[in-house]
Amino acid sequence: MVREGEEGLLSRGVEALVGIALRFTAGRFHATPWGRHVNEGVVEWPPSPWRLLRALVAVWRRTLPDVDQASVEELLARLSSPPEFFLPQARTAHTRHYMPLGAPKSTALVFDTFVALSPHEPVVCVWPAVDLSPDQEELLRQLLDNLPYLGRAESWVRASLVDQVPPVNCRPVARDAPDPSVELVRVLAPAEPFSLAALIAETGSLRSLGYLSPPGSRWVTYALPEGALEGPRRSRRPRTRGAQHPEVTLVRFALDGPVLPRVVDTLRVGEVARQAAMSQYGRRHDGRVSSTFSGRAEDGTPLQGHRHAFYIPTDEDGDGRLDHLTIWAPGGLQPDELEALAAVEELARGRESLRLSVIWLGAGRPEDFPIPWLGWHRRWRSQTPFVLSRHVKLRGDTQGGTVPKQLVDGPEDQLRLELRRRGYPTPVSVRRLPALPLGSGAGPTRSSRAYRWYEFHRWRSRVPPAGGAYGFEMEFEEEVPGPLLLGYACHFGLGLFVPSE
Repeated sequence: MVREGEEGLLSRGVEALVGIALRFTAGRFHATPWGRHVNEGVVEWPPSPWRLLRALVAVWRRTLPDVDQASVEELLARLSSPPEFFLPQARTAHTRHYMPLGAPKSTALVFDTFVALSPHEPVVCVWPAVDLSPDQEELLRQLLDNLPYLGRAESWVRASLVDQVPPVNCRPVARDAPDPSVELVRVLAPAEPFSLAALIAETGSLRSLGYLSPPGSRWVTYALPEGALEGPRRSRRPRTRGAQHPEVTLVRFALDGPVLPRVVDTLRVGEVARQAAMSQYGRRHDGRVSSTFSGRAEDGTPLQGHRHAFYIPTDEDGDGRLDHLTIWAPGGLQPDELEALAAVEELARGRESLRLSVIWLGAGRPEDFPIPWLGWHRRWRSQTPFVLSRHVKLRGDTQGGTVPKQLVDGPEDQLRLELRRRGYPTPVSVRRLPALPLGSGAGPTRSSRAYRWYEFHRWRSRVPPAGGAYGFEMEFEEEVPGPLLLGYACHFGLGLFVPSE
């Protein structure tokens, strides 16, 4: 905290500086970085200089309209250089919201990830060697007094100028900082030369015009202090299936392109993702093949146990188009395999006119991402079809045609058998779904198109042994963990189940 007379404090009486204390009175800072989706679970930390200055502009226009623009521009220009920060101890957390859609009783599950911190421990922004005139200081004081929140509206804040600031623990650094123990993060800041007009521009207009970052801004890299942002406290039990999980088993990407592929092309995109991963690995290792990426041993025989990579394209905004790619290897990803995945920038297949940009979002384990289908749930439903690997059989005596033959090894039987082989408990109920539900996605929903399961592309170079496509909703007695993928071509995104809640 900022305390009078505390040892190590910097004082305005000693050197020129500007210090702003931000106390988040509800103990939460809600802000999604530019270019990220709220359901990705990424938080902005430290608060970006761009966000702070835009908030001050909004306060000026809403509460101090009589102050002339030139005075505001001169003040903010003085604060346009990237500040240093004192960051108190904090951790990430999230809440779930069921947002109403258009139709009656129709909702979408949205994860709201935020930074949790003490309302008594301020974030302090420091501009060393910046001196304000008395008029500028008074204007800044008025703007801060009128600032109700920073970030989203639930991030209530009490902002004030401070004469003494604690020693900073978060500074801008060169992007290639040599210390490997330091965690680097990028946040938006005003570019040089400073432009007030850039801060005033509406975010919605910029997004509609396709800007990757706002004009007049730049990305600044900060070094976070060790332990500055801890993960959420977890009450759920760890996974018990299989061996101890290595450090990294999952990598997330966003997909972008002129036209995103439809969800029915999940298998095609999954195949191209595998080719891209294998290609990047081969380039770096004299043509050698990663068994994790290929799913085959050195002698070419298929790996058993489903510990190799799953390539999972998903529609996470519910528009019927694939917008994310998750690569999950339960057996773990080695450093050289992670390097190969980090080098993937494009998914392309000429004969299908597929060309997508790939944006790295993060790496970790399923429990590190607040994505619904990566978590623990009791009820699950099909997001892509469960494709049979064996033909359904009919057995039994018809007694001269008076009774029908019995169905043997039917779709439900094959589903239960595969669950048992994967180490999952037997579901207490299984019911068929005729189609991918209207507006259904792995995230918020807004599509108006229903897809029958047979509309999905569901074979690779060879037609599957059976090929029948089915969808199910199943319920377990207790929560079971995702990702949950079953059936033929499950390593390419078919047979994906998502929470049904």
